[in-house]
Amino acid sequence: MNLAAILVSASVAASVAVSSTPVERQLLAISPHDFAQQFNAVAHEAGAKMVLPDFHAKPGWHRAKTSEGISVMVRGAPTGYAIDEVIVVCQTGEQCLQTISTAAQAIDSTIDQTLLQYFVAARIAEQIGEVALVISGLVYLVVSPDDQDYVALVIRPYLPQQELTAKTQAALQPAALPPPGALTM
Repeated sequence: MNLAAILVSASVAASVAVSSTPVERQLLAISPHDFAQQFNAVAHEAGAKMVLPDFHAKPGWHRAKTSEGISVMVRGAPTGYAIDEVIVVCQTGEQCLQTISTAAQAIDSTIDQTLLQYFVAARIAEQIGEVALVISGLVYLVVSPDDQDYVALVIRPYLPQQELTAKTQAALQPAALPPPGALTM
């Protein structure tokens, strides 16, 4: 299954609920370039052999494979100097949690890695329902459709005025998927 099809499935699976309440758009205060640099620094510090290319500070989607079966996608805001969301897509279990942890720590160096990993594992194992995890103003959504062979973690700003469920949070800013050839490597 190609990455565009995975993202369409992730977006549809996570965007079932729709909110009619006007919502102020919030962004992650880091540029795609700074995110890639921070990701690489965190990975290097942890001894991981994962590297993201230099994402330019521009709007739209940026994508890179950190290892076989694992991609990191970053959607730059319209100005290019902030991020709308980060998505880690895993089609293999090897290095999945490490990539998720590295991406999360690149955005928020104070994140509780143990809590995040327990949350992701519990969501994948369906030990907890379709809820989102909120830490330090960020919402972490795990998408793991039963009929697909991937897991995706979406990181975006938390919108506190809304209900705290994965479906509701995901529906507030549905991923505007890029055309398959528009992703930068």
